[in-house]
Amino acid sequence: MKKLNVFPEKHRADQREFLTLLEQTAKVHGETFLPSRRSDRPLWGEEFFNLSESEHWKDLDEASQQAVLTVLGQKVLQEAYFIECAGMAYAGKMNLSATTREERQFFSFVGEEEARHLRMIENIGGFQTVTEQIPSFALLIGEIIAETTKPGHLLLIQILLEGWGLNYYKNLAKSATDETVANVFKSIVKDEIRHHSAGVVLFREVTLSSADEKSILSYLERLIAMVKIGPYTVCEEVSKRMPFQDVGEFRRFLQETNAVAVTAGKLEILAQLLYKSLPRTVSDELTRKGTLAPLTLPEMTDTLAQAIPGIAAPA
Repeated sequence: MKKLNVFPEKHRADQREFLTLLEQTAKVHGETFLPSRRSDRPLWGEEFFNLSESEHWKDLDEASQQAVLTVLGQKVLQEAYFIECAGMAYAGKMNLSATTREERQFFSFVGEEEARHLRMIENIGGFQTVTEQIPSFALLIGEIIAETTKPGHLLLIQILLEGWGLNYYKNLAKSATDETVANVFKSIVKDEIRHHSAGVVLFREVTLSSADEKSILSYLERLIAMVKIGPYTVCEEVSKRMPFQDVGEFRRFLQETNAVAVTAGKLEILAQLLYKSLPRTVSDELTRKGTLAPLTLPEMTDTLAQAIPGIAAPA
């Protein structure tokens, strides 16, 4: 069987006949685009990225700060865009694996909603949508959709990631500097609540094989590691504008941005979502390995310094 292409290329712009039919179909399904964003100012401010108390951040001039915040906002939108791309593929795959007509109806509606989310985010604009620049987190989601079985899909995508997304998208909506952008994420949250709830209900009806449990544990460890490392993108973009003089200065930056506590809070949300549904054998293994335990400040400093080449000179 041909492997699922989770992130296909965009349709050629010169193939207007099909694209016109797409626009007509979107309108038939009630699509009304929100107005475009009102300014070029950053969509999320320094408080959202926990930068306001950092002395290193304060040493940047205003133009550099605005440039960093603009790029960080673009990366937020880019990641959300490709996650919604993956959501369309997920809905299609779950549609085919449905065991009842009602389940197939549900995932048909989910596919429509994911397509609408994608188009709303795309309408905000100002970020790259080429498949050569898909964020690593979205790529891992795509791999899960393409490779895992139905139990893994329900647990990893609908229970864990959609549940995680609810909290994250609520924060994006609350903190957005642009009303249009805030309304986009508020709209998405309303749909994701139902998607997550359905995942919880449907997961109760599946039986996990030992192979399912092994696969789920492997993907959980990779997903959690991406969260556990801390504010990778923020550190990377700030250091591009003003490199850290040494590891000690980088450690102070992480301390002043409250990186360990913020990351620990994210891991706690993941733990709450997981332990409600995980089979005991998987949860016990996560506990034994300390997978959900947050890094200490020295551990996070060393891990990020190794992950981002040249971010800080040795102490």
